[in-house]
Amino acid sequence: MANLFRRREEKLRQDGPTEDAVREALRDVRDPEIGRDIVSLNMVRGIEIDGGRVRVGVALTTAGCPLKHRITKDVTDRLKMVEGVSEVDVDFGVMTDADRQNLMNSLSGGEREIASAFRDESKTRIVAVVSGKGGVGKSTVAVNLAAALQRAGKTVQILDADVHGASVPVMLGALQKPNVIDGVIFPIESPTGLKFISMGNFVGEGQAIIWRAPIVNKALAQLMRDVYWGEPDFVIVDMPPGTGDVALTVAQMIPKAEALVVTTPQADAARVAVKAGKMAVQAHLKLDGVVENMSYAECPECGHEMRIFGGDGGERVAAELGSRILGRIPILPDTTGEPGRCLFEEGSSPARAFDEIAASIASMKVRKRIQVL
Repeated sequence: MANLFRRREEKLRQDGPTEDAVREALRDVRDPEIGRDIVSLNMVRGIEIDGGRVRVGVALTTAGCPLKHRITKDVTDRLKMVEGVSEVDVDFGVMTDADRQNLMNSLSGGEREIASAFRDESKTRIVAVVSGKGGVGKSTVAVNLAAALQRAGKTVQILDADVHGASVPVMLGALQKPNVIDGVIFPIESPTGLKFISMGNFVGEGQAIIWRAPIVNKALAQLMRDVYWGEPDFVIVDMPPGTGDVALTVAQMIPKAEALVVTTPQADAARVAVKAGKMAVQAHLKLDGVVENMSYAECPECGHEMRIFGGDGGERVAAELGSRILGRIPILPDTTGEPGRCLFEEGSSPARAFDEIAASIASMKVRKRIQVL
């Protein structure tokens, strides 16, 4: 029996794997930006097998693809799992203009009105994170909610709709410009693995965006139309603070959108958060609930919760909106605003609070819209 196995292994080393086996394995390799396998994207342009050595030709959308090294690693790692493969070479080429245009058309479905993720028939849930004023940690809630959903096994992307105060790129430590191919914009993948798109990545760092409302709405519409979102489980939208017309634009373009209201315990923050919540409801966004950020600090000695800002803002907002508090986020003394360090460490008390919020939102079914009299 041992001799039989040895003869079989020797034959595999001599003959190598079959082309069908290699091609099937490559279906597990996904383009990092598009999120679909490289076989169905017609990126595999040739397979040569010489014993245990396999050479794969891959056609990139652009010659300067920034993720070429990652595709090489993914192809190599996957093919070395195929029986009989001992060495892998990846040769890169570039798609023709016609091939690239066909690919872009297939990704957009031939339509450029709105991405498929935002359409009613899509499985993707759109959660707009809103607040009545700045400084309550709305963006922090948005990115940490996305991270918590990702930890729970959901596919998540972030749309930074706070055009004038775009902070998601800094929070996630990814300031580079997005890849754009034939008018299709691809979300940026941050070092944390979260994908997002933001107007902050289209302008220089520190450059002010001085746009009137019609231009802001047009830019937001373009992000919902020209970005390749795919169909993740969730798109978290970091909304601008207040009750401006961006909420109306989101409601008009995404009727299925939901709203998550962020406040702090202070009475003033709660008062304006109620207004933001009511506007979201009047704009026909479904209300998921309320998050009270900076709710308390934990005593490092005894673990006692200290309500350093006092107030019961979360409860007041939830009561006036006929909703409920999904979670209270504590303050940590070592919380930092440095680039790429705005996600709470997994297992910390804030991260656990976000995990509970994410679980509540993920378990929600389609809810009736709350009517404001």
